[in-house]
Amino acid sequence: MRIAIVGGGAIGGWIAARLALAGADPLLLVRPGREVDRLTLHEGGAGRSVAIRSIAEASGEGSQEAVLIAVKAYQFAEAAEAAAPLIGPGTLVVPLVNGVPWWFADPPLSSVDPDGRIAAALPTGQVIGSVVHAAVRRVGRSDIHVQNVDKLILGEPGGQASARVSRLADMLMAAGIPTVVSASIRRDIWFKAWGNMTINPLSALTRATADRILAECRPLILACMEEARAIGAAVGCPIAESGEARMAVTARLGAFKTSMLQDLEAGRPLELEALLGAPLELAARHGVAAPNLANLYAMTRLLGEA
Repeated sequence: MRIAIVGGGAIGGWIAARLALAGADPLLLVRPGREVDRLTLHEGGAGRSVAIRSIAEASGEGSQEAVLIAVKAYQFAEAAEAAAPLIGPGTLVVPLVNGVPWWFADPPLSSVDPDGRIAAALPTGQVIGSVVHAAVRRVGRSDIHVQNVDKLILGEPGGQASARVSRLADMLMAAGIPTVVSASIRRDIWFKAWGNMTINPLSALTRATADRILAECRPLILACMEEARAIGAAVGCPIAESGEARMAVTARLGAFKTSMLQDLEAGRPLELEALLGAPLELAARHGVAAPNLANLYAMTRLLGEA
């Protein structure tokens, strides 16, 4: 399978390195000046280096069978447009992005694609939904450190079984990336967002690690989760698990910094629209009241602007 990964950060680098170590020849599309000729994957106490083919311009490479786009949500429109030369009529397009993606609802969500750039660059019928459950970090340009990997979930947006998703999943599994195929990828996306859309903004506002937020902001977190549960039910993604049970899962991870707090400390933009803007847009469409989420969004947006 001719496969390209767009974005050489932690997740993109991990997938590219894994594929290359398995004998595939993945193409890695990165920003100009960020090209590398090798990646070193640090996992399980060992480091393995592998040659990689990275480019900063996709023109002339031809269409791929699959294009995996692994960038921050606020970089996604630019990455989608840069990847356009790699996408042909049969190319699978897999957004590996935090939060709720533009294609999640019909019409597409303007909160995460306000100018329609993503929808114009990526053919909706070729999109495969995904959820990444992995803790990976990049050090420097070429060192990828794997802290914990649970799984990568793939699925057709409509929930139907498909040979194309199974083939891609098999290839990723063969490369050592735990991959499962879901019959309800929208629910999987919403469930992950349900756990992140409150604690991530709170971590940016407080600069606190997750353990302290869970201990000291519990009533607010639970109120926000109940609002998010109601939105999920309205969009066909019901959640049976209790907020307390979901918080217990997060608590087991200890005193970690969320990705949004790490972005804030590094001076990067915040992935606020994908995590909170999109759920609030869905709430407005379906007439679901979400005052706590709206207040949290407003405060974090002002922080991001400052």
